[in-house]
Amino acid sequence: MFGLKWGREPARAEMPESLDLANPEDLDWVKESGDPLVWHCVALSMVVFGVEDADFMAWLVEQERMDRVTALAIFMAQSNGIHRLEGGVLPPEQLPEPYRSRQLCINHVIDRLCALDTHRSWPEHGIGLEPGWEDDRAALLARFADDPRFPRRMFATPVPRQTARMPYHDIGEAELVSEAYIRKYMPFMLD
Repeated sequence: MFGLKWGREPARAEMPESLDLANPEDLDWVKESGDPLVWHCVALSMVVFGVEDADFMAWLVEQERMDRVTALAIFMAQSNGIHRLEGGVLPPEQLPEPYRSRQLCINHVIDRLCALDTHRSWPEHGIGLEPGWEDDRAALLARFADDPRFPRRMFATPVPRQTARMPYHDIGEAELVSEAYIRKYMPFMLD
C-alpha cells in the first residue's frame, strides 16, 4: 500500500515480529530502535488509522533524523495540515473525547512541523509514498503559497521513489508486522 517491497529482510537486532501501537513497551522499543524507517511505519499507521499516541508523536517530531517523507505523511494524512492551517471543521474544545485529545495531538504535531521547517534540514532515508501523494504535495504547495505558516522546505521537492526496505508492514487497522512474521504466518502475501 505504501511502497512495500518484498524479498530478503534487512538484519535488525532483536526486532519484534509485531508491534502493538497501544502497548507502551512496544512504543518504547520503537523509540530506542533509533530507526527512522521503523518510526515512519509507526507514524503512518497512527495517522492513517487514527490511533495517535500523543507522547510518541510529540517525541517523533523532535527527532532530527525523522525522514522528510514521514513529516509529509503526517501533515498530509487525513488532511491534518490543511485542517490546522485553515481552522479545521470544529475547534478541538468542541469535540467529545477521544476526538478532542486526538485533534489536540495532531494540532501540536502540525504546529511543530511548521515551526521546525524554518530551520531543519529534512533527511531522506529512501522512504517513498504512493504516486497520488506526490500530486497532493504539489497541489498543497500551490494552495498555500502565500501562507507564512506552511512548511515550504518540507514540501519543496517531490516525494521520492521508495528505495528503502521497510521493517514493518501494516496489514490493516494499524497492525504492524515484520517480514519474518509474514513469512511465518501469512506466506500467501509473498506470492
